Amino acid sequence: MWIKLVIGAIAGLIAGHWVTPGYAAWVLIGMLLGALTDVVFNTFFKNRDQTP
Repeated sequence: MWIKLVIGAIAGLIAGHWVTPGYAAWVLIGMLLGALTDVVFNTFFKNRDQTP
């Protein structure tokens, strides 16, 4: 999970360099998207492993 958060934060820093809300907003958005990605992947693979 931490890797996805760091990747999201780095992507937010890169996006914040060019997009209006600024660095802090995009780092926060990137971290939230990284955490959401982790939750979705864990849910998908957990349900996939349990199907007969």
